[in-house]
Amino acid sequence: MRILFWNTHRNVDINSYILDIVNQNEIDVLVLAEYMAEINELNDNLKQCKKRLFNWNTKGCERIHIWGNYIDVTPGEQNKYFSVQIVNKQYIMCGVHMYSNLNGEHYDERVALAEEIMYSIKHIKQRLQTEHVIVIGDINESPYEKACLSAKGFHALPALQILDKGSRTVYGKEYEKMYNPMWNLFGDFKYPPGTYYRVESKLYNPCWFMLDQVIISQSMIPLMVKEQLKIITKCGKGVLYTDNRYPNSNISDHFPIMCEFNI
Repeated sequence: MRILFWNTHRNVDINSYILDIVNQNEIDVLVLAEYMAEINELNDNLKQCKKRLFNWNTKGCERIHIWGNYIDVTPGEQNKYFSVQIVNKQYIMCGVHMYSNLNGEHYDERVALAEEIMYSIKHIKQRLQTEHVIVIGDINESPYEKACLSAKGFHALPALQILDKGSRTVYGKEYEKMYNPMWNLFGDFKYPPGTYYRVESKLYNPCWFMLDQVIISQSMIPLMVKEQLKIITKCGKGVLYTDNRYPNSNISDHFPIMCEFNI
């Protein structure tokens, strides 16, 4: 399963870029946030792609659209900020687009939303008797911030092995661990250092942010194809960045991300 996520920045002319990236990378599941282009056109063209992607049911979710080439797909909870999908009755996939800090800080609200997402997923896991979870989307904060790392949020650790203890106890309450492989793409040893760039007149401003992430359950770790975890910066139509090598907001202010699992 090769998954692509992209926050398309409400660009109404982005369909050709989406289709190019989907075809070039032979994507199985496409998850979009802030999609405002011509959806019927995209639907028709995705059906003609190499993998033939069809629109999944995300009714009730305002911020996420999902397409895929899997037939056995059942929608789980659909919230304004997230869409849960059950693939082949055992893989729980959740596309998310969480609160932004553009109009004020929302760290606590994102923790509460992450807790709500994990609560929803927990009930599906119990019902299906599965442990396989993929959360992908625009978290709107970096992996080292509260919603990602807090045990009450995604509890998504930068390092987790399949043989490690799968949970952690805090003040007598047990919290399941998740794994965030996006930590491995941080920094300037390899371009790009993040998925989003923003300069503000603040004392705290990393400039580069890893807002777009994939977070997985411990059971998915051996299934992940590590070399296919990528931030995509170019396609057949050209590069997705400016001359300064920042995301080109005329296309999107976010770079897309891709991941793959052997399922």
